[in-house]
Amino acid sequence: MQWWVPVAAWVMVMSSTLEVVQGARVLFLGPVTSKSHKNFFMSIANALADNNNQVTMVSSYKPSKVRDNVREVVLPDIDIHDFMPNMFTGNKMTGPLTLMFNAPLLCSDALEKEEMQSLMEEDFDVIILSIFFSDCFLSVAHKMKVPLIHICPGGLFGPLTSMVANPSFPSFVGAPIFDFSPPLTFTQRAINTFFSTVADIYFDNFHLPRMEAECRLRGLCPDDMPSLSELRYNTSILIVNSVRTIEYPPRPLIPSVVYAGGSHCRPSQPLPQDLEEWVSGAGEDGFIFFSVGSAVIASSIPEEYRTILVQVFGSLKQRVLWKWDKDTMDDLPPNVRLSTWLPQQDILGDPRLRLFITHGGLLSTLESAYHGVPVLGMPVFGDQYTNMLAVEREGWGRVLFWDQLTPSALKDMINHVMTTPRLWATAREKSVLMKDQPQDPAKVAAYWVEYVVRHKGAKHLRSPTVNMTWYELYNVDVWAFLVAVLLLLTYIFIRVILALCSWLFFSKPKPKVE
Repeated sequence: MQWWVPVAAWVMVMSSTLEVVQGARVLFLGPVTSKSHKNFFMSIANALADNNNQVTMVSSYKPSKVRDNVREVVLPDIDIHDFMPNMFTGNKMTGPLTLMFNAPLLCSDALEKEEMQSLMEEDFDVIILSIFFSDCFLSVAHKMKVPLIHICPGGLFGPLTSMVANPSFPSFVGAPIFDFSPPLTFTQRAINTFFSTVADIYFDNFHLPRMEAECRLRGLCPDDMPSLSELRYNTSILIVNSVRTIEYPPRPLIPSVVYAGGSHCRPSQPLPQDLEEWVSGAGEDGFIFFSVGSAVIASSIPEEYRTILVQVFGSLKQRVLWKWDKDTMDDLPPNVRLSTWLPQQDILGDPRLRLFITHGGLLSTLESAYHGVPVLGMPVFGDQYTNMLAVEREGWGRVLFWDQLTPSALKDMINHVMTTPRLWATAREKSVLMKDQPQDPAKVAAYWVEYVVRHKGAKHLRSPTVNMTWYELYNVDVWAFLVAVLLLLTYIFIRVILALCSWLFFSKPKPKVE
């Protein structure tokens, strides 16, 4: 070997490393999302910015603050609420299914915005793409020819497992829509397997083709582009919003699945002065915080439910802080304060808080766990039901469904959660477990993004099983062959035994010749 070969190799490696140290150009695409999802995305964007990377964040929400190394591009008139019905008038899946049906239009509307199209002319080193109804943006990764990272504002579920070829076990890992806890019964395993299979079939054969058809119809997906189904398998890593040490049940994971759950959580800060004065006025009784999150419009709560809430809140000795999308309410009790925006984590970390009444969204659930606050869950749709039922099963909260809402039921449940020491103790234990991590989850996610850039897509992390069929992955064809061979050998053995028996016991002796 000539002396300059290893030197050249060393120079190439150092050049690649220096390029990352000087700052990678990251295009972070979260075009179709909720405000809470963006909170999770921004925690990772900020961690990347802290490492001197240049992050361009694309979303439909205006930035809450300006910071160095982060440029936010806002796509106007892209609002998921325009495609969602009143969440209180249907079942828990009405909203998600309606949004899924309209996703092709919403995604293409976002992609064809001038603000997004102008970014297509810029150079980036890596793309981080939200999995939340943004599949048509895979065409951006195809055009730019840079590594692709997917990020999920929820946990690892459904089609995501097949996208990165992570082993999937519906025999003990329940689908998010079900509140199944191991060990699963035969019926639960059958339901779980059926639902998981149908979900994969729907996603691959209905959702993605519809998304692609709309994208190609508008000329946003070029003719030479492979199918979206093919492009999504080019994912280098998948970042999920789940905490591995508190996720139940534990599951096997491949290296390309990165857990960053709770990266948006942080220690509480002092409350704003006006809010501090109001909370201080509650005295020893403390206060209660009520919020239905950002995906649900608070004023869409049916009047019959709102009336019950007002009646019960007004009867409490605690003060009640109510996140509401309007400034006033005609019959507002004197101990209740409305606000269109509230510093939720500062409130959850306040020692005077006596109860958090929540819709049960994943980010709010993680924040409650982080701050060790027991909850009264009132889920509205989707995974909120599963989140709150899991909290109740784990022993740090209770669930009250809206169709069970009465003045007595609500008041009894509020008093129960506030005055049960075991619920508070379990919530504190949950907080300790969640905080006991070797490294800040946002920094973990940032490290792996930079890792993908350093190693030009990190193809060595991708599981080879991504190109295998399910029967190849689980050796169904091999076992079928072995069973067939065993049956054939058994058949031959039985035939030989029968032939021997026939020859020994049923053959006639030849007559003697005199």
